[in-house]
Amino acid sequence: MILSSMEADTVLHHILLIVRNYFGVATCAVFLTEKAKGELFCRAQNGFNERLITARRFRIGLDGIVGHVAGSKIPIYVPDVSRDARYIETNPATKSEIALPLIVRDEAVGVLDVESDKLDYFTDDMIGLLALFAGQAAVALENARLYSIERRRMRQIEFINLIARSATAANDIDNLMLTLSELVSDTFEGTEVSILIREKSGLLRLHAHAGGEQPAAEPFLQSERHGIIGEALTARVNILVNDVAERRNWPACVPGTGSELCVPLQALGETMGVIVISHPKANAFVAEDRSIAQAAGDVCATAIKNVQLTDELRRVMNTDTVTGVFNQRYFHVAVSHELSRAKRFEQHFCIMMFDLHNFREMNKQFGFEGGDEVLRNVAHVLTSSVRSIDMVSRYSGDCFALILPETETSSLGVIRDKVIRALHRVATPKQGEFTSLQTIFASVSYPQDGTTELELIRHLLAELDRQKRAAATASA
Repeated sequence: MILSSMEADTVLHHILLIVRNYFGVATCAVFLTEKAKGELFCRAQNGFNERLITARRFRIGLDGIVGHVAGSKIPIYVPDVSRDARYIETNPATKSEIALPLIVRDEAVGVLDVESDKLDYFTDDMIGLLALFAGQAAVALENARLYSIERRRMRQIEFINLIARSATAANDIDNLMLTLSELVSDTFEGTEVSILIREKSGLLRLHAHAGGEQPAAEPFLQSERHGIIGEALTARVNILVNDVAERRNWPACVPGTGSELCVPLQALGETMGVIVISHPKANAFVAEDRSIAQAAGDVCATAIKNVQLTDELRRVMNTDTVTGVFNQRYFHVAVSHELSRAKRFEQHFCIMMFDLHNFREMNKQFGFEGGDEVLRNVAHVLTSSVRSIDMVSRYSGDCFALILPETETSSLGVIRDKVIRALHRVATPKQGEFTSLQTIFASVSYPQDGTTELELIRHLLAELDRQKRAAATASA
């Protein structure tokens, strides 16, 4: 019966069921060893005071009947617990107790503890059968443990594949990190996952969180100073803390955390940030979780770095090198995107273009470096004068364009006046002198002036050319 399943919880349930039904004892517990601490903890029980039995840890070889059995690897039968100094009470009704080691390859992996409310309850035949049963139970528990490890490995491979696919499909860094945090949270069930990336300023900032309400930033800053984040960044390896509540002055990243695991994100020799995995229960993580988390961190770091590099390449491709605003290439992409959005939501938008009519004279007066400074100043006052949803681009040498979402034709006059006032603040390269920039404007509106990108741009350039000719005629 107990060998029929590979699931640990099912095996433990069967062990308790068999003891109750076949041996007539309702009080039974299975203790497992925690080698790192040299302790036993109750993994499953029936008939005990749950608060007492689960909260208590037994030192191997020292505490209680079960502790001595785990240390000696020899069964102990106590016909009258009141006469044995080693007995630690966890059930007031207990009169007799038998504890049997769970041995796998000559190593005690746990203890099967059976207690009765009758004195000297266990006969020789019953003890012999329980000893045989304990041997089978140990094999079943070991099989379940190995199966769990194999399943974790398969989950690790699947997890890494999911990350790789997510990185390939990611459009931007924020979406990628949100997806990664959700994948890690799904892999480590019952956890909250936080991904922090170091900004250019040097500060770590929370970019994504999954598994619960987004926590405040301050606990992460404290953890970086004297907590798990600081230890992981210093050691450059993942750090596991399974006893958060027992550590004095330990700044947990997420309130109510019992266990936390922190993995540094490293790629191309750079530590970009950390992944913090938080669980509300103590001792929630095992050694295998560290290896899975490390593999996840390595793949996440590579994926994040690739998207960052792609974003940087895209930024360079779409940015004018002189002014820092968008270039003509991206202007056409943005017009196409705005057209799609306007059609979907049945909205209006406008495009405004203006030419610095006297820019050639400025180049002659100040030189090309001075002319570039004027262009940079123009770009700066434009970006600080328009809305955050508006887009500024340098269309050509002395020509700038504005894409104005959700804007009606009737508003163009107000916007043009605002831009003219902003351009009056542009300083020349010589000791902050102000110059009067002569500008020629043209604008188009969707859908009045066209319903495709080609129609709108043709109309816009034709209007700008007409305004230039009119200005040239007037000046002549």
